[in-house]
Amino acid sequence: MAKTKVDQLNEMLLDALITDLQDPDRRGPGLYTVVRGVVNDNREMIDQIPQETIERVTEAMAEAVPFKFKEATL
Repeated sequence: MAKTKVDQLNEMLLDALITDLQDPDRRGPGLYTVVRGVVNDNREMIDQIPQETIERVTEAMAEAVPFKFKEATL
């Protein structure tokens, strides 16, 4: 199946966010807010995101988080 422009944009955004999460100068609450927003905005598409990408984001966030997240209530 061909990738749409939105799929390409999402992939590029995720790659850029991963790169930023690995850079101590770019990490901060604002970046984590953006990451959380991207995840929330794409909940229905999470299953379509490659598992490798999800694992990279999860690992980068776990290693870099300078504060603790409160558990979200839905």
